[in-house]
Amino acid sequence: MSTQPRAVIVGAGIAGLGSAIALQQAGWRVALLERGDRLRGDGTALLVQANAIRALRALGLGMAIEAMATPVNAGRYRRRDGRELVHIGTPESPEVSTVVVHREDLFEALVAALGSDVEVHTSTTATHIDLVRSAAGDRARRWPADLVVGADGIGSAVRSAIDQASRIRGTGTVAFRAVVPPHRAPELPDEGGETQGPDGHRFLYAPMGRRGVYWAAVMPGGLRPEPPDVRRDLLKRWFADWHDPIPRLIATTRAEEIHQQEIAYLKPLPQRYVHTGEGSGAVLVGDAAHAMTPDLGQGAGLALEDAVTLGVCMTNRSVEDGLAEYERLRRSRTVKLAKASQRLGAVLGARGRVGSSLRNGVLRALPDGWLGRGTDSAADWTPPSPR
Repeated sequence: MSTQPRAVIVGAGIAGLGSAIALQQAGWRVALLERGDRLRGDGTALLVQANAIRALRALGLGMAIEAMATPVNAGRYRRRDGRELVHIGTPESPEVSTVVVHREDLFEALVAALGSDVEVHTSTTATHIDLVRSAAGDRARRWPADLVVGADGIGSAVRSAIDQASRIRGTGTVAFRAVVPPHRAPELPDEGGETQGPDGHRFLYAPMGRRGVYWAAVMPGGLRPEPPDVRRDLLKRWFADWHDPIPRLIATTRAEEIHQQEIAYLKPLPQRYVHTGEGSGAVLVGDAAHAMTPDLGQGAGLALEDAVTLGVCMTNRSVEDGLAEYERLRRSRTVKLAKASQRLGAVLGARGRVGSSLRNGVLRALPDGWLGRGTDSAADWTPPSPR
C-alpha cells in the first residue's frame, strides 16, 4: 500500500498558496505554515500578466481571475508635467496580456481553492528548518515531510538552509501603494500609466473598475517613521505639482489605506533552488528563490509559475527526479528575468538632473509599443506538460 507524500510549505503568500494548490492537485498532503494570524492580502493591488493568468488557469482559477480582473490594454510613460515620453502600446495578440487585480480578491480565490488535503497553521513562524530529517517548524512544533517548500519571501529561512551565497540588496527606494475605492476615486482622464520625475521619483496608476483605482509611488529613501496621516501629507506635498490625476488620487486616499514597503532584491540569486536528500528534499519558490526589482511587474507571475511547475514536476515522480526537473525548468528563466528587471530599473530609476535627462531621452527614442512588446516577451510562458 503506497503512502501519500507529504509537503510542508513555509509561507502562505501567493507562492505558498499556489504551491499548496498545485501539490494538492498532484496527490500530496500539505501542511501550510503562516506567521500571520490569518490568510489575507494587504489591501493593495498588483498587475498580473499573461503568464500569471495561464498559471492561475492551470490551478483551476480561470473563472475567478476573469471575475476579479480589470484589463490593462494600454498606458504611457510621462514626465511629471504630463508630457508623454513613450506609448507603451496594446498587445498584438488577441489574448489579454495584463490585468490589475486587488490582492484581497486574489488571496480569497487562492484560499478558496485549498482542499481537504491542505491543513493551515497560522501564527506559526517557521525558524527551524531541518534538511537532514526533512522538516520545518517553530520552537513549539515540528512538521516532518517528504518535501519542504520555502515560500517565505525575500528573508527566507529555507533559503538560508539551502544556499549561503545569496544576499538581499536594497535599491535605496520605498514604494507607497494604495487602492482608492470607487465612491472616492476621481475620474481618470486616461487609461493610466507611469510618470517619471526627478531623482528616482515615480508614480503609476491604473483603473480597477468596480474596485476603484490602484496607485503606487516610488521614492528614494527608506521606510517613513511618521504616523500614517503625516506620511500622506508628505506624499501630497511631494507630488503637488505633478500632472492630473496624481494629486487628486493622493488627496482622496485615506491615510490608513497607504502601505509602504522597502524595495529589495536578491543578488546573486541562489546557486540552486533545490536540495535533495535520501528520498526527501527542499525547494524554493517565489521571492524566496528569485526576489527581483518590480520593474518588469513579474513578482506574482513568477511565483505562480513556480507553483504550477512544482506541481507538475512532483506528479508521479520521485522527489529527487521531480526537484531536478524543477531546477532545470525554473532557474535559467528566472535568472534571465532578474537581470532584465535590474537593467530596466537602472534606467527608470535614474537620479539627478543628468540621469533624469538621459532616461527621458532614452524613453523618447523608443518606438511606440516597444515596451509593451518587451513585457509580452517576459510573459511568454506556458505551463509544462505533465509527464
